Amino acid sequence: MVAAEPDALRSSAAGEVVEGIDAAVDGLMRRGSTASLATHCTAADRRPMRMLVHMSPLGEEDGARFVLLQITEETVARETERALRESEKRVQDLVDNVNTLIYIKATDGSYILVNRHFEEMFGISRFDAPLCTNIDFFPPDIAAIYSANDAKVLQTGVPMEFEEPRADGGAWLTLKFPLFDVDGDIYAVGGISTDISLRRREELLARRAKDEAERANQAKSQFLSRMSHELRTPLNSILGFGQLLQLQVPPGPRRESVDRIVMAGRHLLALINEVLEISRIEAHASQHEVEPVDVCRPLTDAVELLRPLAQERGIEILQDLHGGLYRCVLADPQRLTQVLLNVLSNAIKYNRVGGSVRISFRDLPGARLRLCIADTGHGIPPESLEKVFMPFERVGADRTATEGTGLGLTLSRSLIEEMGGTIGIERSDPGEGTVFHVDLPLAAADTVPASGYFALRDADPLETVGALSGTVLYVEDNLANLDLINGLFGRVGDVQVVSAVQGRVGIELAARHHPDLVLLDLHLPDLDGDEVLRRLRADPRTADIPVIVLSADATRDQIERLKLAGAIDYVTKPIDVPVFLRAVGTALAR
Repeated sequence: MVAAEPDALRSSAAGEVVEGIDAAVDGLMRRGSTASLATHCTAADRRPMRMLVHMSPLGEEDGARFVLLQITEETVARETERALRESEKRVQDLVDNVNTLIYIKATDGSYILVNRHFEEMFGISRFDAPLCTNIDFFPPDIAAIYSANDAKVLQTGVPMEFEEPRADGGAWLTLKFPLFDVDGDIYAVGGISTDISLRRREELLARRAKDEAERANQAKSQFLSRMSHELRTPLNSILGFGQLLQLQVPPGPRRESVDRIVMAGRHLLALINEVLEISRIEAHASQHEVEPVDVCRPLTDAVELLRPLAQERGIEILQDLHGGLYRCVLADPQRLTQVLLNVLSNAIKYNRVGGSVRISFRDLPGARLRLCIADTGHGIPPESLEKVFMPFERVGADRTATEGTGLGLTLSRSLIEEMGGTIGIERSDPGEGTVFHVDLPLAAADTVPASGYFALRDADPLETVGALSGTVLYVEDNLANLDLINGLFGRVGDVQVVSAVQGRVGIELAARHHPDLVLLDLHLPDLDGDEVLRRLRADPRTADIPVIVLSADATRDQIERLKLAGAIDYVTKPIDVPVFLRAVGTALAR
């Protein structure tokens, strides 16, 4: 940049640069305005250069005229201009090649810039966009929403995200942000809008699918509750009267026949429980209460239940309990017994005649205890090892006449895994037998029950309860169940039973006689047992009477709900006589 009086400039070293601009300078001074022209000069390396000269008059002082010259090599100017064009093109290519709407709107709402996706979607050229506002592209109600969101960004001066409706019922996820000039004032709003209609549809479909699944699960839960009741009700008579006969018939052939009836009934009950439990697991309705359990107690329970089956087949059960005595694992005691029954019954049923089942324990790293059950059966082929845990797969059943559902080990794996354990096959040798293992986490050493697993093992159930006395109101519409309970109470002391086959009659009798205990069935002809319990608890005359629910509905949610409603206990049908009598004894002793 050079500032000088023209005559002095022509005699300076810059004279070559301004060669031939005399006329332009004279005209410039006369007009008093700026002017530009192109000229030539020689570089220091004698290379010819084309220059651009921008002239601005500065005025006169003491008769001297001054001119401001801005001299730029033309190649630099062209490169600068080219770089600017390329930068603009890169930005335009970027916004044109994304599958979203990108736009800039002036503060009055008119569009300053739109990308190609905007042009294609709304059929407008970017050169016509400055003539348009929201109302030119969208219905009035939607345009008003867009304009209101623009106004929020202009007022706050901060970027904001909106979910904006589309005219076709879809939606945009829009980021809007303010644009500032060099003075820090907002001159426009920029926007990037992404079509989330598909995502919204998928979310809607997912919500509908979830609602449908929840309705299906609810229907499944109701079905389970109904099936539990319908299947268990006749079994209550079979097993209940069978156990009553066991208490009445002395040892001998007749007693053996009764034992077989009870055993068959319990087998049928186990099959029903397995089917229902699989359904609960699939419906995510199965819940297990994990607690410290003396591991020998459920094992011995299972062995005693299966000993008649083993004796029938000439199978010897050998127990080495040294590794498990006075050891507690974390498990649901009822479910652990169920698993051991499944595994042990398979070890007996798929064994060879005159074979054996060996039970042992050993410690595993990580504070876990392994229970091993080894049989001397035919073994399992290597390719079938994993199939034994699949539903309805009965590996080896073709070699025996053994009946079953093929669900026992499937259920066992689910139950053990829900309790934080594992179940599997340690080894299997064709022709020699199979070793199953059940691994469970050990409980703390100080949680071992003081009584040990030997307590009450061989005691008569009536002797363990002791003599009972009092008045019991039994609200039940099934006459066989009434006869069963009367028969049981007739052997345990002085218990007077008052019966009612309808809920309303039961409520009246409770208020009139104030019994020591109410046994309540849930499925009554006039009122649900839930309502009977509610009325008993609401009436001051009966509010303090203990109530035990006696029902074939064995679902966990039902049990917990009725206990919260005021039942002191819940005994499921088919009843286990010792369990039932202990619950009654506890209630009458209150």
